[in-house]
Amino acid sequence: MLPFWIALQFLGSLPIRLPGMPRPEELGRSLLFYPLVGAVFGTLLLGFNTLLSGAPLMLHAALVLTAWVLLSGGLHLDGLADSADAWLGGFGDRERTLKIMKDPRSGPIAVVTLVLVLLLKFAAILALIESHASVWLLLAPVIGRAAMLGLF
Repeated sequence: MLPFWIALQFLGSLPIRLPGMPRPEELGRSLLFYPLVGAVFGTLLLGFNTLLSGAPLMLHAALVLTAWVLLSGGLHLDGLADSADAWLGGFGDRERTLKIMKDPRSGPIAVVTLVLVLLLKFAAILALIESHASVWLLLAPVIGRAAMLGLF
């Protein structure tokens, strides 16, 4: 069960305490639980979505997006911002790119990238709610976390 808690702690912002430092094999096994963590997040999002039924659609979508970002702790957004700053701000210069990656501050490219991505997510969530296809609020986190397995 420890690998599940490791995965939940890594992929989310829920206050999970582990009983010490995980062993490498436990870290490796935690990858198998990434889709299950996605299912937990998706279930929470779907439940929150149901609670919001009847709310104005744009507010509804904005609150679901906020919950989604809070659940994940913005982990993917932070990585995206760093990558956008480095790749686009580094102008192909390896040294400049590495220097930007080490800088804890976000530049204008990171901010623009995050704004655009969050606007796209908001529009997608709004479209799902309007078309009564909210089951994708459950499936999207599962698919996203399962896709991560292909990287390892």
